[in-house]
Amino acid sequence: MRKISPVIVLWALFFTTFACGRKGQLVEPVPKIPQPVRDLAVVQRGEKLIFNWTLPQVYLNGDPLEISGVDILSLEVQGDIDTTSSEQQLIKHFAKYSKPLSELRIGQFQMGNNQASLQLDIQASVGKKYLFGLKIKGKKGGWSEVSNLVELTPELLPLPPSRLKGEIFEDKIILSWQPPVYCLDGVTPPQEVQFNIYRSQDGGFTQLNQTPFSEPRFEDRNFDFSATYSYKVRAGFRRGRQFKESADSEILKITVVDIFPPRTPEEIKAIIGEEGVTLSWLPNQEEDLAGYRVYRLKEGEPEPVFLTAELLKTPVFLDRSVEKNCLYVYSIRAVDSSGNESPPEEIRITT
Repeated sequence: MRKISPVIVLWALFFTTFACGRKGQLVEPVPKIPQPVRDLAVVQRGEKLIFNWTLPQVYLNGDPLEISGVDILSLEVQGDIDTTSSEQQLIKHFAKYSKPLSELRIGQFQMGNNQASLQLDIQASVGKKYLFGLKIKGKKGGWSEVSNLVELTPELLPLPPSRLKGEIFEDKIILSWQPPVYCLDGVTPPQEVQFNIYRSQDGGFTQLNQTPFSEPRFEDRNFDFSATYSYKVRAGFRRGRQFKESADSEILKITVVDIFPPRTPEEIKAIIGEEGVTLSWLPNQEEDLAGYRVYRLKEGEPEPVFLTAELLKTPVFLDRSVEKNCLYVYSIRAVDSSGNESPPEEIRITT
C-alpha cells in the first residue's frame, strides 16, 4: 500500500486551519419589526369613537408578517402641545407621553378585527382634544413605529332619528322619519341638523344621498320589485370639512312587492272580415309588460269567455269563433311580469 508523506499531511492541516478561520464582511441583520400602519382613521358616531386601519402584510425586511398584538395609544392635548409642529416632532412627543387607550378612562374600549370602538363617557370627554395612534407587534419581533396620528375632539352630537317608515309607490319608495329633539346629553337641542340615509341589500350599507340634506324625507327611485332592502338614517351637523353623524336609527326592512297594474290599453279598433273579428290597440310602454289578455262576452251569456290561453306578445288578436248577427263585447287587459292585470278597455261589435 502506498504511504502518504507526513509533510503533505501537515501542509493540508495548516491550510485547512487557516482557511476555516478566515472571516468575511459581517452583515448586520435587519430587525424583525413590522411595517407601521399608515391609514389609521378615527371618527365619532354618536356616543362612540370608531377606529379603522389596514394591517401591514410584511416586516421591514420583507418577510411575511404574523401579528400578535395591536395597541391603540392616546394622548390628551394640553396647552403646551403644539399640534401644528412638524410631524416628526409630534410623533416623538406622542411616543414619549401617550398611554394605551384603555388607560385614558373616557369610555369603554372594545377591540375588533381591523376595527375598534370606544363608548364615550360624554361628560368626561366632550370638548377635550385628543391624539390617537396605533402600533402593532409581530409574532417574531418587536413593536412597529407609531402610525399616523389622528386628532379628534368629541362633540355633543344629536341623538339618532326615530320612527323611520317607508311607503312604496310604483316608481319610488318614500322614506320619512322623526328628527332628533335633543343631543346626547338629553337636554341640549341640536342646531342645523342634516341627514344621511343608507341602504343595504345583501350585507354592507351604502349611502344613497350625495350630500347631507335637511328635510326628514327621502325618495329612493333606484330599486327592483321583489327585492328586500334595509334602510337606516343618521343625523348630524357639519364642522368645517367634516360631517359628524349620530348613531344609526332603527333599521327599516322593506320587501318591495309589485302590486301596481299596467295602464289600460288604449284605442281599440275592430275589423270584421271573412276570417272573423280582428282586434288591435296601441302597445303599452311599461318596462315590465308581459303581454295582453282578451275576454269576450256574447249577448245573452252570463259570463265573459277567456280567449287567450297564453299572453299575447303583440297588440293584435283575431277571433275566428264568432257567429253572424251577434253582439259581442271584447275586453283587453294588459298584464305585467308580476301578474298584475290592468283595468279593461272594451269595445262592442255586432257581426
